[in-house]
Amino acid sequence: MITSQLRVTLAGALILSSVPASAQDQSTPVPIAGVWSLGETRSCDSGPAWVFFADGYCAEVQLPDGAPAAVGIWRDEGDAIAYTHAHMPFEGHERPMRVRHLTIEERTAEKLTARNYRGVTRTFHRCPANSLKVPAGQDAH
Repeated sequence: MITSQLRVTLAGALILSSVPASAQDQSTPVPIAGVWSLGETRSCDSGPAWVFFADGYCAEVQLPDGAPAAVGIWRDEGDAIAYTHAHMPFEGHERPMRVRHLTIEERTAEKLTARNYRGVTRTFHRCPANSLKVPAGQDAH
């Protein structure tokens, strides 16, 4: 009896060890930090993008080498992205920014579909980190 229980336990452990970690734990959300093109189709060569930095800052940029058009902070809440968003020229900087939410409807490693606080759908596509270039005439840091 103990031997058959041991075999079942070992068989179960072997099965679990052969399943990829991502399939074992569906509750772990895909990381958001990175460069994401904004629009219905992926456009990592040009166009608007959001950069979510792992330390909680974000910037809206124009790919491939545009200066930030907006900056803010963000936080992954699992089913939403809480964020602030201040557009240039940063008028109203003497007051705290309002925290808004992008409610996530689809979240994969390559695509985020979310609805903003106005109910408008926003689609983001993950881009390689090197999609964002140093602007012409600026030295790399």
